[in-house]
Amino acid sequence: MRTNKPLMAMMLSMVAWGVGNPFSDYSIDGLSPYATFFAEMVTGFILFFAIAIFSPAVRNSIRHVPWKLAIPFGLIQPGLAYLCGNIGFQYGSVTTGAMLMSSEVIFLALGGAVILREKLALSSILALAVGISGAVIVGISGAANNPETAGLHVDIIGFSVPAGLVGAMAFLGVGLSGAIYGLFTRRLSPDINVMSLTLGQVTTAVGMSSLTLLLTKTPVPNPIENGLYFWAAVMGGLLGTTLPFFLFNYAAPHLTTKQTAITLNIIPVVAIFSGAVLGRGLPVGKQYLGIVLVLISLLALETKAGEAVAT
Repeated sequence: MRTNKPLMAMMLSMVAWGVGNPFSDYSIDGLSPYATFFAEMVTGFILFFAIAIFSPAVRNSIRHVPWKLAIPFGLIQPGLAYLCGNIGFQYGSVTTGAMLMSSEVIFLALGGAVILREKLALSSILALAVGISGAVIVGISGAANNPETAGLHVDIIGFSVPAGLVGAMAFLGVGLSGAIYGLFTRRLSPDINVMSLTLGQVTTAVGMSSLTLLLTKTPVPNPIENGLYFWAAVMGGLLGTTLPFFLFNYAAPHLTTKQTAITLNIIPVVAIFSGAVLGRGLPVGKQYLGIVLVLISLLALETKAGEAVAT
């Protein structure tokens, strides 16, 4: 049986994002969302050039960045998505974020059907529904008794807004940003150098994060003053920027929107277990049911994809 390399690359990118989320959530305990955003983006930027030292192909990509694509792509992903995600972590938990950020699956599937005119077979609709249901169960079960935002409010331009609502809207912003990005990458030309595009995206996001620090008058994070919180943000950047975006950019043009949508369900499952390891909360009763549903969804997707490759 032949391996579907784009599908495997896409799944690996989702695993990396899932593992990275709890690190970002932990860093918010000691850093502002803007400082974490900056540390993550700069880390991804440094990682790219560290790889370039040992890879001629990566070094060559530096001279061929498609800036007309990279700038808007980078502002959306990782730019806006990571900024919204960090704001969400300030007013919510990994579990809550896993639930609401999985809305990307819904936005992406609907966008593929409406904008790209992709037909959804009944089996694909069922697989998508099973995956979404599993992701939602994973999130709701963990968020049901979340004390982090109870009774807290945030002042926004003179209005007192419940902190939980702010976090929820920020997490939904991540889902919408990811879906828009996923739809754009479906139309990428095979001739685009994915390493060059990834560099351009991360560079754009570094500029965005730097401007955010200036506008919010946030001190530059450092390991001396911020200790483990700084290093958690660095880990979030290592796992959540250059590596997964390279894999995603490579895989997206070779997969359908529904394949990408269903693999997104890996993120909340991995995020919950990674969060448990980092002490950000253990899975509870119904979360295990959700995890099983997500795995069934992925198995159905991989089986269909394998059949397509074989034919």
